Amino acid sequence: MRMLVVFVTVALVSAAPALVHACPDAKYEKHLEALSALTSSVTTEKPEQSALTAFFQALPPDFSCFNRLFGYGDGPAPLYSEPQLHDLFPKIAAVLPEPDYAKKLIGLAVNAQWEADQTGALQDAVRALLDTNPRFFVSLLSKLTADAERSVWSFLFGAPHPSNEPLSRDILKQVCESVHEAANNPSRSMRSLSQMNTPTDRTGSASPPNPSINTDAAR
Repeated sequence: MRMLVVFVTVALVSAAPALVHACPDAKYEKHLEALSALTSSVTTEKPEQSALTAFFQALPPDFSCFNRLFGYGDGPAPLYSEPQLHDLFPKIAAVLPEPDYAKKLIGLAVNAQWEADQTGALQDAVRALLDTNPRFFVSLLSKLTADAERSVWSFLFGAPHPSNEPLSRDILKQVCESVHEAANNPSRSMRSLSQMNTPTDRTGSASPPNPSINTDAAR
């Protein structure tokens, strides 16, 4: 059997840059007020489920407002230092229904741009979704526009500091099978996953390589 290498395409040269709308002041202030009021209750050693749920529901639905609240532009955003999302996201995932948690995180990952700290925590949380339930992850991505879906893959694997661990054979196999299962109702994941008949090695070049893995042993 010829070696088959499947890799996630995280950037297309011909793709136009995604249009990211600025976060309106009123929307920003609303989310900031709600999240600030909940910060003390979610930073305790053992936060209550109700507090974790309320905090997650108070998060904005899009990356532009998320970044204005948690990111680092001209300086640290109001919630840049606290609460620490690296600690919070796993706790929230443990108490929320998976569909609610996954849909919102994927919405936040659309057109997201990696930075260290809080945005890095978002990247880690989205990657954990992919690793935990790849079929469900792909099914949610297939409901996005092609550009939005591509931006999620790019956020995961095309940033200056991409998710470090390559996809395992089992996860990559499930991703590819999920894409092909949706072929009769074409999934736009087909545009984000490419199949090649020649091996592609990971390199140590300055630009981050596409995460790839040889799947001939898993087929």
